[in-house]
Amino acid sequence: MQNIFIGMLFVFLNFNLDIGSLRIGLIPTFLGYIYIAKGLLEVTGFSDNFSKVAPYVKGMAVYSGICYAMDLLGISFIIGMPIDFVLGLISTVVSLFISHGIIMGIRDIEIAKVQNLNAGQLYSTWKLLAIVSLAVYLLYIIPVLAVICMIAGFMIAVYYLSIFNKTKNLYYGENPTG
Repeated sequence: MQNIFIGMLFVFLNFNLDIGSLRIGLIPTFLGYIYIAKGLLEVTGFSDNFSKVAPYVKGMAVYSGICYAMDLLGISFIIGMPIDFVLGLISTVVSLFISHGIIMGIRDIEIAKVQNLNAGQLYSTWKLLAIVSLAVYLLYIIPVLAVICMIAGFMIAVYYLSIFNKTKNLYYGENPTG
């Protein structure tokens, strides 16, 4: 569960340094997906939901690695806005699918171990995150609303990560408030 949490930090918190047409990802998303894939191997025996999302995690590791290299070389700047928009939307949907599968796997662990792992709270926060993430794309034509959704999405992502950290601590039998 620790590796899944670290991976989600890399995936949900994305900071870039832009220099002209070059973009350097300070927290490479592809490394996040590699951590998630490693973490899924540790918990796969607890739920089929983990093994169902594993191929998507590997695909996103490759995809985000290619995107990272293209940004670093300035190639993504050449591709253009419409293609970047569509690829970003698809990437967001796949990422939401992955995180949903992980939450459902955590719920399965809760049931199997009869242990509270905050799956309900994770799922409620995930729904908010999904709505806001998709709203960014739907409201793209109204930049002010899109920016508001981006800010809200960042805050919800931080909250989601804090809840996931509690889930991780509960999984390992640690005090989630300490």
